Parts: sequence; C-alpha cells; structure tokens
Amino acid sequence: MQAGGMTTGTVGLWLVPREGEHRDREAEFDELDAATRKRLEEIRSPEARDAQLLSRAWLARVLRARFGTASAAWSVGIDCNGRATLRGAPPEIAIAFAHGRNTIAMAIGYDCGAGLGVDLEDRLGGDDPLLAPVMLSPTELSRYHCLATGERRRHYLLMRWVAKEAYAKALGRGLALGFDAIETIEAAPGCFDIRDPYAPSAPNWQVRLLEPDGSTAVGVALALSAARPVAIDLHDAKSPPVGMPRP
Repeated sequence: MQAGGMTTGTVGLWLVPREGEHRDREAEFDELDAATRKRLEEIRSPEARDAQLLSRAWLARVLRARFGTASAAWSVGIDCNGRATLRGAPPEIAIAFAHGRNTIAMAIGYDCGAGLGVDLEDRLGGDDPLLAPVMLSPTELSRYHCLATGERRRHYLLMRWVAKEAYAKALGRGLALGFDAIETIEAAPGCFDIRDPYAPSAPNWQVRLLEPDGSTAVGVALALSAARPVAIDLHDAKSPPVGMPRP
C-alpha cells in the first residue's frame, strides 16, 4: 500500500544542514502558513527561530511533494504527550523533529506503528564522565568504564544518549524518563532494542542509529511489529523529496 510515494511501514528521514546553498530564508518563510509564521516571530532566540524555520519549511515542501495540495490544510500541533502531530492529516502519517547545532533532522512516517521519535546530537565533542552516570544504566556504565580510550567512551555514550532521547520523544515522556533505568540492547549493528522497567507491557521498541559523519549521531525510535517491519529511507538536502525540483 502506498500514499504520496510512501510505502506502508516506512519512515522518510531528512538530514538538512543549518547552513549552505540550499538555504533561502525568505523562500522558507514564504512556505509557511500565517499561524506558523506568527509562532516563529514569537521565538526570541535567533538560533531557535532559525532551526524552527528550516524544519517547518522542509516539512511543508516534503508534504506538498508527496501528498499534493491537500497538505496545505494540515498544520503542526502538539498532542497531550508533547509529541508533534499533523492536524488535519490522515492518522497514518506521523512526524518528528530534532534540531542540532549544525543539522536538523525531520522524519515522516507512514503507517509505521505506535510512535515515532527522532534525536540528533552533534554537540558531544569528547568523553563526558559526568554525563555518563545520568544517561547510562548500571550495566551500561560498567561497560563504559571498561572501554580503554576516550574516543571509544565518547562513541558509546553518544549512541546510547541518542537512542534514549529518541525513545523518550516517541513516548512523549521527555526528561521525565529516568534514563539511567533504561537499558539499550544491541540487537544488530545500528539497532538497539529498549528495555524499559517503567513500561513492561509496552510495544517492542527499537532505535535505529545512523552516523552521517564522525561527530553526529541520529536515532529513530520505532514500535516494531513482527508482521510489518519498518524501513528507513534516508535523504539529505541534495536529495529533494519526490516531486520537488532540485535547487
């Protein structure tokens, strides 16, 4: 089954740099509806305002390319758990955002399960022994301390940080989640299963991890179904959505 070029059980993930030839801030602002423009103008931080501008404009472009003019009537909202939703859109369509220092991540899922969460980190430049006890479970912390070098520790911590943040965003629990109680279990290279003592009867959650460069990590959290595996379709700013002309 397909809709707007998206196959059932897929997530389209766009990683878009905050700066580059693809940016035209006036054109991005024109992509947005009046309500979104008003909300942007109310954001005091220039950095936060610019990140929101890029992610909302890119979302509008992707939706228009994949679902046509009907998507102009859809608007970004927040559900009761603090997760981004598309008001007016078919319920099968899920969205998620993450804003890093250098890159934004935007995901659109089509009929991909109980939830969708994305996290992107590009700020952790080295090993952080003060952060490790907050983010890692006792088992993970023990493994972390067994690693020999600062670079290996940095990578281990970054991957688990991203995995847990993406999972928390998918649930809408945010910082209320006790990260040091959550266990990540490497099911396959680039895939972590989640063991959450706070939600023992929850769906089988998995986080897919991507490393587009040596200092950035992206996690996509999904509720897996044995009958319907989820595929992630990765794009960048040089690969416009289906139906979009290249700049």
